Amino acid sequence: MRYNRSESFRFVFSDPMEASFSIAEKAGEPVNSKQGEAVIMDISPSGLKLVTHLDLPMEKPVILNILFKIRNEELELKGEPMWKKRTATGFQYGVRSLNDEILQNRIVKELKEFAQQKPKNPRGI
Repeated sequence: MRYNRSESFRFVFSDPMEASFSIAEKAGEPVNSKQGEAVIMDISPSGLKLVTHLDLPMEKPVILNILFKIRNEELELKGEPMWKKRTATGFQYGVRSLNDEILQNRIVKELKEFAQQKPKNPRGI
């Protein structure tokens, strides 16, 4: 397999990362929805895979605000679900990031530092 340098890397979490989200827009109109709970399975500067028990509408363009933490850094990603897949416990969504390069660079920086952290031994040894 050849490596394409123009592609974003994708960081897969060994334990899914907790997140919350709301619908910000539906069909171009602002929406004020309740927060939903989700987990992030993987993330890249250009998007993420979100898993939730909620069945989101896909027939009209939907924009989500997704809140999550990498290490202690709170991040808010605005994204558009591009695909949906039913699972045994809910739904997976491929979300394309609509954020600027500044947030994309923050995500890369936090992921690098997250990956370099050594797991803490629960017994303190």
